[in-house]
Amino acid sequence: MEDHTLRVAKKVNDLIREYVSIEEDIFKPSMGKILPIPGIFRPINYAGHRERLKEILLELETVKKDIRSLKPANDSDEGEFLITLRAYINAFSAALSELMAICGKLQLRSEGQHYQKKEYKADAIGLRKLEMAYFDIGKKLNTLFAELSGEKMSENRE
Repeated sequence: MEDHTLRVAKKVNDLIREYVSIEEDIFKPSMGKILPIPGIFRPINYAGHRERLKEILLELETVKKDIRSLKPANDSDEGEFLITLRAYINAFSAALSELMAICGKLQLRSEGQHYQKKEYKADAIGLRKLEMAYFDIGKKLNTLFAELSGEKMSENRE
């Protein structure tokens, strides 16, 4: 696997880790959220999370441009990996956009506006469906990455 391809894959992985961290801060139950005691409970920074999600989306667009600039043969293992990575980024971006929208609605709710439980549940279900789409592509991507990494290791041994 080319070093540039590896850097692109690592960048996407780093962005996913950030997304997961934000998602956990928003959705993961905690005693502080259940019993919001003043001085102990740290309110969720929905606006900050939304802004960071927007930045991640822009970074993903840059990664897609980087992928386009790489020129492996489409029928090569690396070409297949990059094509799958682009599909993964597209699916991941859709989930990220949905989480960004939910963040905006939760921010408005924290400011006293309405965001009904029914709408929240529907949004959360929609987010889970979008996440399942990129999870499925991610399984294939992990397999391709393992195969490419194995190739690189065997090339280094020769």
